[in-house]
Amino acid sequence: GCGAAACRDRPATELGGRGSGAFCALFARMKGVGTAAWRRGRPPTGGQPDGVELLSMVGGPEFALLSGVALGVAAAGGVVVLDGYATTVAAALACAMEPGVSAHLVAGQRSNERAHHLALGYLGLEPLLDLRLRAGEGVGAVLATRLLLDGLEIRRTTARTC
Repeated sequence: GCGAAACRDRPATELGGRGSGAFCALFARMKGVGTAAWRRGRPPTGGQPDGVELLSMVGGPEFALLSGVALGVAAAGGVVVLDGYATTVAAALACAMEPGVSAHLVAGQRSNERAHHLALGYLGLEPLLDLRLRAGEGVGAVLATRLLLDGLEIRRTTARTC
């Protein structure tokens, strides 16, 4: 929740979710860590930190990697299909670093995480699928990617016959 809290200026306790199977004790610890990161990450002047500052304050290595993937794919002119909350927060951080990344993002699905809809709203994305999964394996992105590829094939086929 801390990544979205930094992007949306909301406390992590409002945004944190269980992820892909956190049990009660782990969930309580996650909320505590998210709250501490949120407090640490608040700029003293009340200003909004840039994307790199946000990533360094509240992101772990997985967010750095995913943000880098979004930045790299966008630079190459490709498309990033987001799956759930973590990939969406990482994409939001990438957009904070380079706003042009947003044109390369597709929301594959809406997850069951409480803050995922806020993170999608921050990016101005409407998901292709509303699966409400909390699986963590990228299932929504895989299904959405197949949907996009099928749509492209239909367009190619239709364009040849007209």
